[in-house]
Amino acid sequence: MCRKVMMFTISEIKITPRWLTSREANQLETELKSTPNILGYTAGELQHFPNVLVAETPSGEFAGACISKDLLFNWTDIAMLYVLPKFRGYGIGGKLFREAFARAQARRRHIYVLSRNPSVIRLMEQSEMKIARAAWQAPLALHLYNQYHMSSLYRLSEAIRKSRMRRDDGQRFVAATKRYEP
Repeated sequence: MCRKVMMFTISEIKITPRWLTSREANQLETELKSTPNILGYTAGELQHFPNVLVAETPSGEFAGACISKDLLFNWTDIAMLYVLPKFRGYGIGGKLFREAFARAQARRRHIYVLSRNPSVIRLMEQSEMKIARAAWQAPLALHLYNQYHMSSLYRLSEAIRKSRMRRDDGQRFVAATKRYEP
C-alpha cells in the first residue's frame, strides 16, 4: 500500500480546544471500535466532552483528538488520544498529548494516564510521570469515576469484545501519574 505524502509540517497542525462536531464524533466512534487500546465512546458521549483538543491540518481536515476528563480531588485523566490512521507518524499524537498535559499543569491539576500504546507510554515517561505497577495504585478519584464510566452497557460490551482483540498481543496497560507540585 502506498502512503500519500502529506503536504504539511507538524508546526502547521492546528490544535484547538473545542467541542467535537457531529461528523467528527461519528468518525471517532467508528475508528475507536477498531482499536483494542480504547474502550470507546458513543458519538453522543464524544460530543458532550468539554475538554477536547482537536487536531486539524492546514486545510482544516480533522486529524485526531485528545479528551481530558476532570475528576474529583483535582485529578485530570487524559482519557483518550486518537489520531486517524492516515495522519499517524507525523507527531500529531505527541503534539496533542503535550498540549493536554500542559493545559492540565497550567490549571494546577494532578494528571493520570492509562495506555497500552507504546508511543503514549514513551510520552508518559518523557513527561516524567510516575509509572504505576498495579491498578490499585491509581488515584481514588479514578477508582470512583470508573464505577460510573463502566456502568454503560455500551462500554461493558466493548470491554468484552476488545478483550478478545487484545489476547496474546504482548502489550500491557501502563498507568502513570504526575502530581501537581506548587
